[in-house]
Amino acid sequence: MIHVKISADVYPTESPEKVTRAISSLFTGIILEKKAIEATEPETEVNPSFLISGEGGIDLLLTMYGLVRREQIIDSIRNKAFGKGLSRDGLSVRFLLNKQAAFVGIPSIPAQEEPLGSIKVFIRADSQEEMERLFEWLLPLTEEGKPIIELDMDYVEKS
Repeated sequence: MIHVKISADVYPTESPEKVTRAISSLFTGIILEKKAIEATEPETEVNPSFLISGEGGIDLLLTMYGLVRREQIIDSIRNKAFGKGLSRDGLSVRFLLNKQAAFVGIPSIPAQEEPLGSIKVFIRADSQEEMERLFEWLLPLTEEGKPIIELDMDYVEKS
């Protein structure tokens, strides 16, 4: 089974509603919670005020599936996010998404954590084979930017 967790820090200069909209534009159907964060750093540092997070299954990735195809960025996302963020055991992947780009419905991988934080994505599978099938479904191999083979979402969680 695929488990997806999404979170983002919200800083004092940001609108929690806009961060919520940014996440929801990439992960339709996600139910988000907002939690206050107690400051742990000295008052001279800018600390996040809230954490917005939500989790669910593979269905949360359906919007992302469509967006990476619409924007023709399958290869970029696969190389930048999934290529670098895969765990050693092959059971999970972590990557960041830019909040501002997400706000307008575009998945974009920042080069590093952004000053006001990024959207953090964590995906876990029950087996390496299931994670490989997730990659094949969400970010298939392409030819001239177009998927060579398109697979159904059911392909990912088959036994």
